[in-house]
Amino acid sequence: MTSPAPVVVGGGISGLAAALALAQAGVNTSLYEQSAKFEEVGAGIGLGPNAIRRLDAWGVGMALRETACMPQRLLVQNADDGRLLGSLPMADAFIASYGAPYLTMHRADLHDCLWQALQGQSSAALALNHRLQTATHTTQSVELRFENSQAVVHAQALLGADGLHSRVRSSVCGDEAPVASGHWAYRALLPMQDLPLVWRKPQIGMWLGPALHVVHYPVKGGEWLNLVVLVEAADSAATAGWDVARTPAQTAADLQRAMNTCCRELQDLVSMAPLWRAWCLFDRPPVHSAAQLARGKVALLGDAAHPMLPYLAQGAGMAIEDAAQLAAQWQLAHLSVEERLQRYAQARWQRVAKVQQRARRNGKVFHAQGGLRAVRNTAMALGGAKLMDMPWLYGG
Repeated sequence: MTSPAPVVVGGGISGLAAALALAQAGVNTSLYEQSAKFEEVGAGIGLGPNAIRRLDAWGVGMALRETACMPQRLLVQNADDGRLLGSLPMADAFIASYGAPYLTMHRADLHDCLWQALQGQSSAALALNHRLQTATHTTQSVELRFENSQAVVHAQALLGADGLHSRVRSSVCGDEAPVASGHWAYRALLPMQDLPLVWRKPQIGMWLGPALHVVHYPVKGGEWLNLVVLVEAADSAATAGWDVARTPAQTAADLQRAMNTCCRELQDLVSMAPLWRAWCLFDRPPVHSAAQLARGKVALLGDAAHPMLPYLAQGAGMAIEDAAQLAAQWQLAHLSVEERLQRYAQARWQRVAKVQQRARRNGKVFHAQGGLRAVRNTAMALGGAKLMDMPWLYGG
């Protein structure tokens, strides 16, 4: 049985990872991206060993390490008084346990590494400035029409990697709107050279407070500190995006309300941010069956399939896992397109559902108040690093 060339819609991390994984398996792809040029916005992200092992297998791990940072540990502190709640050794400890490190990086650097690697593959045809309009099932293929083109593309296999507001998604499981969480992420990048020495350490810091938490870690080879303040606000944006319109007054009000009981050390760090960008957090209910990932000749990957809150730092990691699993199934040339996509969906849906569920749960735990907060702090004190580590996730 011949192996048709899949069409990938979406040129973000998920789409590039899918095209690269398939290219590594000797599979030709066509990738359509709505933007006029390849670029990735956003801020810092973390990639666990589960993602790094796959990137290493694709040959991009070394390039990524040139700009990524390897945190020595994760420190979790009480936002109110700075008290240490728990510490997790990383770096060499993760390499020993999981065969790869945990890395922090700017999202654009990961995107660029995938893009550069894909450019070196002759098996990938890339088309920019192509925004999908419709994807229609026919007897023999999926018919694709784009807003800026009269051409009709007939895909023998369509891979939707077009993000939270995916247009491919309706071909698989409907087009219900994503769910606003009521949480906002305020993101900033601070030059390390301008910060006191206490903030220049190669580690991830997490501060937990009532209805908020703060995360910071180095990116860009340690030259910048990525700082995120996650708060619960009274309003939500009408739609998700990396740079939601948010006035300086709204930003100041959110941060002041959320952080007014935080320790002076943490407030001083937040006050040093020169510019904040707002990100209203959306997700979808956890996947409940393989049917939500694939139907017929169409499959979904990444945020198009299973968007998740960033409270497990696995959005990009799950997209990379999706790509690796899809490529593995695609090499089963004796199966039909539909069978390969169904095998992919069956292999992925329970794991991504668990990650979505844990991310939602973490949002409640991180922002706990009252008795739940006391229980959380006691559990961290007793469980230590063992409670904070996640072999089920990083070893997968």
